[in-house]
Amino acid sequence: MAKAKILVVDDDETILFAIRDFLELHGFSVDEAATCAEAEARYRADVYDAVTLDYSLPDGNAIDLLPRLKAIDPGVPIVLLTAHARIELAVRAIQLGAEQFLVKPLDLPALLVVIQRALENQRNRRKQLARDSLEQPQRAVDPFIGQSAAIRRLEEQSRLAAATESPILIRGETGTGKSELARWLHRHSSRASEPMLELNCGGFTREFLETELFGHEKGAFTGAVSAKVGLLEAANRGTVFLDEIGDMDVQIQPRILKALEEKRFRRLGAVQDQKVDFRLVAATHQQLDRLVQEQRFRSDLFYRISAIQIFVPPLRERAEDIPTFAQRILDRLTGECGREPMRLSASALTKLQDHSWPGNIRELRNVLERALMGARSPELEAADLDFAASPQGQSQEPLSSLTLKELERHHISQVLQEEGGHVDRAAKRLGIPRSTLYQKLKSLRS
Repeated sequence: MAKAKILVVDDDETILFAIRDFLELHGFSVDEAATCAEAEARYRADVYDAVTLDYSLPDGNAIDLLPRLKAIDPGVPIVLLTAHARIELAVRAIQLGAEQFLVKPLDLPALLVVIQRALENQRNRRKQLARDSLEQPQRAVDPFIGQSAAIRRLEEQSRLAAATESPILIRGETGTGKSELARWLHRHSSRASEPMLELNCGGFTREFLETELFGHEKGAFTGAVSAKVGLLEAANRGTVFLDEIGDMDVQIQPRILKALEEKRFRRLGAVQDQKVDFRLVAATHQQLDRLVQEQRFRSDLFYRISAIQIFVPPLRERAEDIPTFAQRILDRLTGECGREPMRLSASALTKLQDHSWPGNIRELRNVLERALMGARSPELEAADLDFAASPQGQSQEPLSSLTLKELERHHISQVLQEEGGHVDRAAKRLGIPRSTLYQKLKSLRS
């Protein structure tokens, strides 16, 4: 495990030597700065776990410097050191974000205790952030359900990839579970105790992606009324997952490449780079090599992120896994809505295995959720499974020829599909309560 890195800021060489020698003796890595300008430059250029900051420096004082350091990285604990034991000064320092206030002459063992406590609190905060980022219900899906040869190869490749620090490119059709695999890779990596943050690159403007990824300074553009921490900065020491990276604007790609290769980036409106440490996992349903040929994706970024590639097979290539997968999804759906456990009949399983699943796992979930909402017995039959909202199952009949009931069924199915099978979002779009949507689905199926 890497040593915790401390920045010691003091213009007294004797004190600098004493603190550095003592902290290094106790297993820390130490950098030094003697002025506000030097401290700020080092703080922007590197990643520190804690800072000791002398109050009085040749070009300013800690009260001036503290807000500037906190604006760069608010999560790093800063311990203020001073020869002036004034209550108002201590209060002001704490208000500006100082972790602790220590009076000189310095008690080095007391400083060590303060730093260790601050680092422990920081680790606990980051662990909680990591837990929060992974404990959402939709993120608990096992990406290796089944016993097919394809899924076992996927698991073997993923375990090898998770043990590395290299970027990973996950390829596969839409709906195959690439996001779930990305989260699994993070949970089984050396960064599992740190946060994993995600961004889908599809459908957003260049300006939106740029500020989401890199953040911005106050006043960087019209409407930037305050500074914003970008995803790369917030995920420091953790994992960044960029879904649908093939849709990323070509003008942003060089900045992502620089962040990957040099471990540094610059906020919009900033004049200096700052260091960052993250592991990139990217996913796409597109053929990136083809996009490179069409000059829609940079070749240098493609080569950087594709050294380790994992292909998630489509559901139709592992039909033997469908019974296990379907029952697992059905168990989860019944648990979410508080219903008694349900099972799939032999005829239902045969129908599921015979379908081509152009929408893969996402389509399977949608089909099962629709069946569950209209089910009248604890066992789903083949007749309960409706592929009408699936891409290959949609009727080509003109809407004008449908009855009102058929038109309503068609519209509800389409909204459910567009909302990824999420009943709450579909009900909100339809302008009806969730309970009413359940009732309508039951009546429309009869």
